[in-house]
Formats: sequence, structure tokens, C-alpha cells
Amino acid sequence: MIGLILIAAGSLITAVNAAENVNINGENLKELDSFKAYENDVDTTHMDEDGLDVEDIDGTRVDNKVTREYINGDGDKLELTVGVLNNGKPVQALNAYGYAKKSIAGKDGFFKTEMDDGRQQYKFQYLENGKLVKIEAPTEDSISKVMA
Repeated sequence: MIGLILIAAGSLITAVNAAENVNINGENLKELDSFKAYENDVDTTHMDEDGLDVEDIDGTRVDNKVTREYINGDGDKLELTVGVLNNGKPVQALNAYGYAKKSIAGKDGFFKTEMDDGRQQYKFQYLENGKLVKIEAPTEDSISKVMA
């Protein structure tokens, strides 16, 4: 009986911990506690009447990008985007116009701040496992908390 209770408690703890992590396009990031998901978006390149529709993240070409958007009770936004190239090709370099080189949580990437809907947003993008990861958050500290 005690063993079953311990197994059930362990399963509950695992489920609670799993809710804190999110896998986006094969990359693991962490959700922030006070934020709730409100939108998911998947964009892929495709052929349209004008030819190939190219997807990009701030000027860096990707074939597929997945974005998850979150909001908290104060109206702060968190946006997590991961872009990949088809056929397992790695994204080689970032075209981060307007960004400055910076390291956050041990990852070298590009950083900038800008106003969005009257709120300061902090943006960081970096390469991980051949993928482009972009995090937009209400504080720089939030960015490091999101990174797995």
C-alpha cells in the first residue's frame, strides 16, 4: 500500500515538473510560472503562386518555425520561437540586424531591447543544435530562466 502511494506521488511530481518544460521544434525551454500559453503558431516554407515563400526569424532564413506565446496577469508577454532548416541541415549563422553580441546563461548570441505595445521587451537569439532559438521576454532575467 505504501509502495502504491509512493508511486502515485512520484507520478504527480513528474507531471508537475513536466508542465514547467516545453519542447519547441525539438528544443527544450522552460515556461515561466506566472505565464499562461495563449497562442501557438507554425510557419513553414511552401510554394505559392509567386514561387517559394521563405520563412525567416529577423532576417535569418529558416524552413520551419514554431512560436509559442504566453502572457501573465500583468499583461507581460513571453514569446519562444525555434526555427530549423529542412533535411536536418544546421542553421550556420544569424543575421541579427540591430542586435548586439551578448552571452546569457552561458549561451553566446545576439541581444536587443525595444518597446512593444508600450512595454519594454528583451530579445535574445542564439544557435543551439543547428537551430535558431529566439526568446522575447519582459526582462533579461526572464530570458535566462527560460533557457534549459
